[in-house]
Amino acid sequence: MKWLLPALLVTITACSEETEFANASCPTLANYSDAFLESDFYRGWQHLQRSQYPTENCADAYPYFLRGVNDSAVFELSTLYIDFCSAPPQKDTLINSSIYHSEQLSNGVDYDEFKWVLDLALCNSPVEQYALGQMLFNGFITDKDIEKGIYFLSLAARQDHVQAQVALSSALRDIGESEVAAQWLAKAKGNGANILSDRGISD
Repeated sequence: MKWLLPALLVTITACSEETEFANASCPTLANYSDAFLESDFYRGWQHLQRSQYPTENCADAYPYFLRGVNDSAVFELSTLYIDFCSAPPQKDTLINSSIYHSEQLSNGVDYDEFKWVLDLALCNSPVEQYALGQMLFNGFITDKDIEKGIYFLSLAARQDHVQAQVALSSALRDIGESEVAAQWLAKAKGNGANILSDRGISD
């Protein structure tokens, strides 16, 4: 799957940081299998698209994502969205997530899931921008690219994606940007202190 990424990332520079949150016309659904488009994950995601801001319909979408974690083909995406819609996060699902740990675990990452992360990151969806940022920064599935990883984490963090703010803070510390890292961690604490304390994040 690594060969897909360079071709798709060429279009990144044309993307605007002011783009709307992903909607029904983004991504192009013809690129996905029928099974994926009939999955509980996709039904849950559709519920989120009926709202004006990303988490508005989380209560309606959440049960679909919970069922989605029982389907190996959409486990990773369901986990990403359960975490996005939860405070505190669901540790039982996160512990098995390849994307969160940046290593191939039992469920792995399905082709449709990987394609979805790439597509939605370019549609300015913070959940997938966070996932792609983590993948790039850690070299999971993709070639390692610290600069692009921080770029995508930044896009998600600016949309108040708390997990992305924490990950961005950690990534910036790793490259010696301690002052900016501290600012992002402070912002993350202001947006989701329960999530941070559950993950053992501290100054």
